[in-house]
Amino acid sequence: MNSVSPRVFYLLAALAWGMLLWRHPTVIFTSACLACLALPLYRRLRRKCRHWSKGPRPGSADTLSPKARTVGAGKISLLRQLPIWAYTLTLIAAMATPLAALILLVAPQFSSGLARLRELQANNFQIPDDWLIPIRQWQSHLAEYPRVEKSFNDFFQHVNRLLDDASNMLLSWSFDLLGGTMTVLWTFFLFITLTVLFTLYSRRIRVIAGRIFALPQSQLRRFVAAIRRALRAVMLGIALVAVIQGFLCGIGFAVAGFHNAAFWGTLATLTAPIPMVGTAIVWLPLSLSLWFTGKTFAAVGLTLWGILAVSMVDNLLRPLFLRHGIKTSFLVLITVILCGLNAFGAVGLIAGPVLLAFAIQAVEESNRFYLKK
Repeated sequence: MNSVSPRVFYLLAALAWGMLLWRHPTVIFTSACLACLALPLYRRLRRKCRHWSKGPRPGSADTLSPKARTVGAGKISLLRQLPIWAYTLTLIAAMATPLAALILLVAPQFSSGLARLRELQANNFQIPDDWLIPIRQWQSHLAEYPRVEKSFNDFFQHVNRLLDDASNMLLSWSFDLLGGTMTVLWTFFLFITLTVLFTLYSRRIRVIAGRIFALPQSQLRRFVAAIRRALRAVMLGIALVAVIQGFLCGIGFAVAGFHNAAFWGTLATLTAPIPMVGTAIVWLPLSLSLWFTGKTFAAVGLTLWGILAVSMVDNLLRPLFLRHGIKTSFLVLITVILCGLNAFGAVGLIAGPVLLAFAIQAVEESNRFYLKK
């Protein structure tokens, strides 16, 4: 038995857990990220409850009856469990409260908005005929200039393709939200459970990781701190900015006269994290629809609102938050987010910056090692 390295048993334990959870890699990753981000909250709750669970002072227990000592021990045990229950309820409330508010706000408009998307899908997301009338008039004027006409046709082919891709994406997200209720509930339960477990056993996980990779605990703490800063930057620079942009889009849609402003604003929130295009996937087609239906003033106003207000929030706040948590250029951050989306899907919005922060910290640790030599 002594000839077997203890690391083998750690790896076997990790393999056992991996075999149990191998079908849920996204849930494992996101719950680990949330546990890393929310761990300071749990430690703060535990510190506040620690002095309540110290029990009777030495020498005073003899003066208590056996029944009183039993009741006191039960209260101490309950108080020791209070932080984890408070932590779990806080996590559930933090996710359930905005979701419930969103459902109450968007639910009355969701069916009509989704019906409009289905109508676009039934028409193969082609540019409507009433939009084509002025386009054909422009084409007839440009027939005398073949090169300009070719560029004009190529431009509208790209626009049509963009509308096709964007609408397909929005529809797939909508159907994913509607379908598989039991799957969603099971995933949510697993997500909360794993987050709590990662939080409870964070110190043991760090110790075991240090033993497996032969790394000092101080070094692992620096890696965890770097990942936590990256996650905080993602929450502020991507999630919060997306909510702000969706809210501003909703205001613009309501002022422009759209009846399903909350629905389109929600879709703008979902598309806001996509680099380079973001909320323009939603507000640009809606502006074009206003333009080609004769509502020129509303179309121009919505376009200016999207460029000056919505996009300005993205251009100012997103780089500020992301660069505050990840010390690198914004161009590198955008590239990493795009690569993450391409490699991992929607979870790449988190995985990309986290992997970048891990890589930067790894280089810093290597530099620290060589500087000590």
